[in-house]
Amino acid sequence: MNRQTWLFGILFVLALVCFQWFRQDGDIALNDRDFQPDFVARDLASIQYNRLGLPYRGLAAEYAEYYDPLSMTLMEKPVILLYSPDGQPQWRLSGDEGTLNTGDNAVLNGNVVGRGLLPDALVDTLTTEYLELDFINNQLRSNKEVRLQSPQYLAEGQGLLGQLDQQTVELLHETRATYFNP
Repeated sequence: MNRQTWLFGILFVLALVCFQWFRQDGDIALNDRDFQPDFVARDLASIQYNRLGLPYRGLAAEYAEYYDPLSMTLMEKPVILLYSPDGQPQWRLSGDEGTLNTGDNAVLNGNVVGRGLLPDALVDTLTTEYLELDFINNQLRSNKEVRLQSPQYLAEGQGLLGQLDQQTVELLHETRATYFNP
């Protein structure tokens, strides 16, 4: 072999080594940045207050990860407390997992249980596998099987639409209800 062939081979190997080295460093930095939470919390508890100093939303979770670029919090065993305009606890919603999109909505998954906390609440217990809370429109939504219970009735159906400010819930499809006489 002549000198030109050796020189060309050495340059090719050097270029291949440089390509591999820079490609690996770039991939590792990109993956670390994209998938690492900005903070992690255990036994998280938070309450948000309105301009009058009254509570309007509370959040607790056994474990939470916050991702700032997405403005999203992933939670395990979340509990969301919703308050009435006068600061009284209105709903306690819990699930196995949850996602909170800052200022927009929250989604609860797996063994979702909602409890009406006001003395005159129409619904004592709401159970489903999926529940979305729309904070902008003050709505509860689900497209899964939902069960509503109170001392006066038991209702089941597919899908739910609720208005938090009006304290109403509506089962959307395949509704079955049993009413009890006191």
